[in-house]
Amino acid sequence: MKKKTSRHISCRDFMKVAAATTAALAVDWKQLEALAAEVGPKSEFPVVVIGGGLGGLSAAAHLARNGFPVTLVEQHNIPGGYATTFDRAGGKFTFDVSLHATMSAKGGLRESLEGAGVLDKVETVELPELCRIITPDYDLIWPQQNPDAIIKQLSDLFPDQAQGIQGFFDEILGILDEALKPFDSDSWWDKLTFPISRRKMWGIRNKTLAEVLDPYVKDPKLRSLLSVYWPYYGLPPSKLSGFYYAIATSAYIRFGGYYIKRRSQDLSYALMDAIEAKGGQVMLETEAEKILMKDGAITGVTLASGKHLKARAVISNASVPATMKMLSQNTEAAKFNSKAREYLKKLDTYRPSLSTFVVWLGLNQEVYRKVKGYEIWIDRDYNPEKAYQGCLACDPNKAGLLVTLYDNAYKGYSKPGTSTVVVMMLSGYEPWKRFEADYFAGRKDAYHKEKERITKALIKEAEKWAIPGLSSMIEVMEAASPLTNIHYTGNPEGAIYGYQQSMDNAYMTRLEQRTPFKGLYLASAWTKPGGGYQPCLGSGAKAFKAMVKDLADI
Repeated sequence: MKKKTSRHISCRDFMKVAAATTAALAVDWKQLEALAAEVGPKSEFPVVVIGGGLGGLSAAAHLARNGFPVTLVEQHNIPGGYATTFDRAGGKFTFDVSLHATMSAKGGLRESLEGAGVLDKVETVELPELCRIITPDYDLIWPQQNPDAIIKQLSDLFPDQAQGIQGFFDEILGILDEALKPFDSDSWWDKLTFPISRRKMWGIRNKTLAEVLDPYVKDPKLRSLLSVYWPYYGLPPSKLSGFYYAIATSAYIRFGGYYIKRRSQDLSYALMDAIEAKGGQVMLETEAEKILMKDGAITGVTLASGKHLKARAVISNASVPATMKMLSQNTEAAKFNSKAREYLKKLDTYRPSLSTFVVWLGLNQEVYRKVKGYEIWIDRDYNPEKAYQGCLACDPNKAGLLVTLYDNAYKGYSKPGTSTVVVMMLSGYEPWKRFEADYFAGRKDAYHKEKERITKALIKEAEKWAIPGLSSMIEVMEAASPLTNIHYTGNPEGAIYGYQQSMDNAYMTRLEQRTPFKGLYLASAWTKPGGGYQPCLGSGAKAFKAMVKDLADI
């Protein structure tokens, strides 16, 4: 039996959060580029990036832009990982694999896009509202960039809870304000005054979202509404870091949600083009098999084809478990030092996040503005904990549902006379383990039967709650399970957020980009700051930053 990990965050660990937050929001690229310029000649520092998800693409683009010889290898035939698209009906419908909403290219995404050299290549459009929430009693629209309007709406619905509603929003928005303050991790004064200058951050450091809500609201319906975004982070209020929820949700509420125009694939291609334009190499349909070490340092990568790529550093966008497996397959495995062994032992305590079950629908008519809402949360029971259990069981009648009407993002999203809709729920992996062996052996009859059953149930629920007559409009239908996610990404259990973003592995306590293996860095949802488009792009930038700092110190 594994030892239970403490959810207590030490003073020293929590001090790092301000530095991590401000670094993610405001990178001094001139200083970083000056550091990169000190490393030379660049030809002597080849780098291999394993994996072409957003973290890997971001890291490789930063490297290429700063003159490092970089080769990115990606097993799929297109770049992007979950940030990809696919066509059906001869290109009549183009579906986005994962993107629902992210930050603006002029706001939260700016630093990462600018550092990668693609700021002028990516367009984001502001969504019409934050979200629509449908429950048995309410049908709510939360407006963009207007916390006061959301507070008033909820206070009108729950007048006896108005003071608590205001208090909760003051709390999470205040935490965002504190996190945005400059913080010097090398300053003894900043460290000494941290608990005073950042009282809200300090007070929330060891609280779950449920515990953050406790002093403010008791009504279960209101608590469920205030927790509506928990599926974005993969855990229910009783397990989710209150600090993580506060930072991410308050930033989204204050700065708004955006969509990448025309699709997320445009971002991935822009990053790949930027790599190649600066002399980097992108090798698609190429699988990495081993990470090589000699005398305790990275020396290269062996591909599945048997080809060897020399490298002074490797940045892995593959899952951390897959990365460690590739590393262990070389003769240096027996020479891991005690620090490395402790690192591997800690990794063994983490669990992959939930996966997803997704249904993509191409409709034979336009629903633009005929159905309210772009991102529609369906909360059937006012019970996130029950919904989470439904997700673990992949039960379409109990899990929380999300319906996205992509055509309401901007006019012309789909071809004339058609519409694009996605119905999604989070899914555990346990219900799909029984199909695993047959699935990967090509025997999929039983799997397809179960996938069809869940697909029909999700469509029925979406029709009941959000889009009347939906089933009669469907021209094209496609679905994906956790096994589909494994097939395309290789992520253990089809995880979509990397490691589970639990109290002991969320944001400030999450894995660093730097590892105890000299020359090996990580850039993905499995590391700081976590899952999502902006965090993954930032993870790639942070991996580049860690590598450059290490090289500059040589």
